[in-house]
Amino acid sequence: MKRKKSYTWLTLVMVIVLSLFIMGFGSRKSLEENGEETKIYEWTEKPCEVKDHYKVYLGINEVYVQDDVGYISDDEQIASVNSNRVTGQKKGTTILRKDCNVYEVEVTDMILKPEWDPTRPYLTCGRYTYEENLYLDEILKTKIAERGYHTRAAVVQAARFLTLQFPYRMNYFNENGRLPYCDGEGRYYHEGLFLNNEKNSEIGKRVRGPNCWGCPIYSVSVTKVLNNAFDCSGFVSWCLLNAGYDPGDLGAGPKPDVFDLADLGRRVQITADSLDEIKNGDLMSANGHIGILIGMKDGIYYIAETNAGIDLRVIGYDKEGLMKTSFTHYVDMDEYYGSDGKMNRFWE
Repeated sequence: MKRKKSYTWLTLVMVIVLSLFIMGFGSRKSLEENGEETKIYEWTEKPCEVKDHYKVYLGINEVYVQDDVGYISDDEQIASVNSNRVTGQKKGTTILRKDCNVYEVEVTDMILKPEWDPTRPYLTCGRYTYEENLYLDEILKTKIAERGYHTRAAVVQAARFLTLQFPYRMNYFNENGRLPYCDGEGRYYHEGLFLNNEKNSEIGKRVRGPNCWGCPIYSVSVTKVLNNAFDCSGFVSWCLLNAGYDPGDLGAGPKPDVFDLADLGRRVQITADSLDEIKNGDLMSANGHIGILIGMKDGIYYIAETNAGIDLRVIGYDKEGLMKTSFTHYVDMDEYYGSDGKMNRFWE
């Protein structure tokens, strides 16, 4: 009887183990059958089911500030972590993880650490393949999403990306017209970058184009050939559109009886006192010219702009210097933007 009882207990244990084994396979199979992009990570005592796969793109030496501390990099030679700051070290991809929270970091040499460098070379015609263009589009889209799509911070991020992180300078192009009369000649009212002529299919009405940024087009207003790029309002409109707003392909203004970029918000005369209230993302307005404030630090106001004879650039002014420029007003965009998003006063 005792021998029979021991076999009964052994059988029961084997049944329980076998059941648990089958259940394990069944649960994993059901995840696959449901089509959920669930990844199983084994770095904790129990496997982590991570359904949200978050990705960050960094240039070499670029810093990404996390919302939380305690993350660990699988490869510190690609992306290092110090407290809540992640720094891109060399080209490659690694995983950052904390408990069951995980995201991927891709360090690339196709964007720069955010900083204004007036010695960067000019963009040349045909510099990028179509695949590289799409890759940069994805980086831009991801960085905008980090700040909060359809927010003030997203607009600033779009402007910073093209002026501070894109590896090349772009000249000013005197536009050949705006939508619906002309598309892509001194303006580009589309999402992403215009770096390869395989994107010409996006272009609608044409005057002397199409030809992507950095490639020659005849500018009707100045009667000469220039490398295609932005005029001032084309740049600002592009930033707004890529951040999730759709004001239309508008001019700079201000003009009586014409709705333009200067009419998107409340126009505030620039004075020493009013500059205390200005915010990144507010538009900088002059007669027939528009720029955008993208940074403030140590009493310096950094404006992204392009103008006749002036490359697309970032220039800093103190209060006194700014009040001596052609900018007479700034456009308070609070009501238009609706939300600030994840704003920082200055780029890292």
